[in-house]
Parts: sequence; C-alpha cells; structure tokens
Amino acid sequence: ALAKGYRHTRKAYKGYVGQTFWGQVRVGFKPDKINKSGFFEIYSAIMKDKGLPALPSYKATPEHEQMKPDDLILTTYKVNVQSHSRTQNCKWLSEIYHDNPAWINPATASARGIRDGDLVKVKSDIGVVETKVLVTQGVAPGVIAISMHCGHWEYGRYASGKNLPLGAEKTRKPEHVWWSDNGVHPNWIIPNSVDPITGQQRWMDTVVSVTKA
Repeated sequence: ALAKGYRHTRKAYKGYVGQTFWGQVRVGFKPDKINKSGFFEIYSAIMKDKGLPALPSYKATPEHEQMKPDDLILTTYKVNVQSHSRTQNCKWLSEIYHDNPAWINPATASARGIRDGDLVKVKSDIGVVETKVLVTQGVAPGVIAISMHCGHWEYGRYASGKNLPLGAEKTRKPEHVWWSDNGVHPNWIIPNSVDPITGQQRWMDTVVSVTKA
C-alpha cells in the first residue's frame, strides 16, 4: 500500500488494502477522498493544510483565560429518557424527567452559600436564567451543568405545562399530571459561538456567574 501512495491522507484511498488483525488482513473502514487514511492520524496533514497544528495540542479557551475568581463554566448534558428537547411533550417520558435543576459540586455550592434545592441565577454575557440547584458530587468543582431537555414555553401541553386552546379533549388533565415544574433551557445564556476546527456549537464552555436568587 505504501508503494501506491498510501502515505498521506489525500492519497490514502488509492492504496488501501485493509487493516491487519492478528496477522490477517481484513477490509474495515475504507478511507475516502476526503478525510480518512486508515491510520491513527496522530499527525494530520489536513490540519496542517488549514494552517492549524498538525499534532494534538492544547489551546486554552479565550474566555476561560479571562474568568473572574467567582466565575463558573456552564456545561450541558443529556439524560437517557429524553432526546435533545424534542421528546418533552411525551407524557410518560416527562413524568420521569420534567425539570432540570442545575448540578453543582458541594465545594462550589458551599463557597457561595448555596444549598440543595435553592433557587439561583445563572448569568452569562448574553442573559440570565433562574433555576433550582442539585448539589451533587456528579459534577466537578468550578462547573455548573444544566441539561438541554426542559424549559419549553410551547410545543405541547406536557412540554410547556399549558393547556391548549383546541378543545377539552386536548387539554392537560390534572389527574394525569402530578408535576408542575417544567424546568429551564440553557440556550438563553449560551452564546452563538462555534469551535474553530469542527464548526460545531460550543455547548460546554460558557463562562457564567451563579448567585442565589
């Protein structure tokens, strides 16, 4: 394969034979013309061509270098019974998971006089939301985590917590819904900012301040 030019990413697809597994060559994930070589690309020719480091390297998030002592990093997460923010109007799923308190580490909470269940304000450069907190060891110190499933104001009677003006048979029946909190959505405070390499939205690194409401 090397004799055919299977040496760099852009020519990899021409010389691909397969991957060796315990002495046998098997056809695995065949490289294409765009971005696969079939190798573990510790050195990336594509990154080099784009003027970016060809080897794995660390580059600090600019906003993190300007954080104040009391600032936290907001991250988002997903739970196993909801999908993005699209399934919140499924009654049975929302019965299991209908609100999303902000997760905060005990050390981080203690430094701010915050207790489990307290209402807090989470503020970024573009906005502020109010939510309850869940004090837990499940999140690292210096971080606050809010899932991205809840906080609808429309999208249906179970997602929004409102009855619909379409007839009694369509309304949210009190005997079927024992909960009243529909949570908040962190999108209000996450800037529209993309990763410079992947072009994906930056969901995990928003700088925020957290205070008791």
